[in-house]
Amino acid sequence: MFGPDGRAVAHSQLTAFRQWCEDRPGYRKLERGARGASTALSSFLDKTVELRPGIIMPVFENDGLEVLAFMLDVEQDIIRGIGVCLNEEERRRAEGFRLERDRRRFVATRGQLRWVLASKLGISPSDVELEYGRLGKPHLSHRMPARDLRFSVSRSGDVAVIALSTRQEVGVDIEAVLPVPEADEIAALCLSASEYGSYTALGPEDRLEGFLRRWTRLEAISKALGCGLGQPLSWDERDWAVRRFVPKPGYIGTVVVRN
Repeated sequence: MFGPDGRAVAHSQLTAFRQWCEDRPGYRKLERGARGASTALSSFLDKTVELRPGIIMPVFENDGLEVLAFMLDVEQDIIRGIGVCLNEEERRRAEGFRLERDRRRFVATRGQLRWVLASKLGISPSDVELEYGRLGKPHLSHRMPARDLRFSVSRSGDVAVIALSTRQEVGVDIEAVLPVPEADEIAALCLSASEYGSYTALGPEDRLEGFLRRWTRLEAISKALGCGLGQPLSWDERDWAVRRFVPKPGYIGTVVVRN
């Protein structure tokens, strides 16, 4: 774990990296390192699905864990149909986006989340009530049926995914496979010693994929824990089932659920 000085450096470097990534929709905070990390994954899911505009497609389902994927860049009439269930606060958030593209992608993501949750709860999408943790992690309101349903959302580029779990906390993250000039520097700040060693042992042709796989895993776990940038992130691999998936060619995803 980083001490105070390490946290300050990590925060500065990651803030600069986020500025570089600000036009990459779906970019989310990259958490600091994890204790006890391992390169071993509990499952390898490299099968891709064929996404179609306006259609939610299953990526993975097993033992109370489900991952769904959908495209964000769809026709305006589809966006309107998906977004009719948003509440006033969500509409204000949508209007706050500078780019029309980002506004539409937010509406598509939040609208589809409401439709998915509503189908699980047996209620109208507009009746889904969400609450937020101290660091902004969304969860179902205590007034909702099936309060044990956990969910996590991630979007990057023109793809979004929703992970659902009826057993334990869940976290998911996806990233478009794009160059990350500061990958080595960020890996040195964010990864545990063992993870960083395994990363640096990769050949140049495998570095980008190796970085993104570790990045999405840390991000997925941070979401499951409800952590944010600057918060301690320590975890034991034995506590989590970690699964890798490809929601669409050119993307990398990781979903985690507490054992």
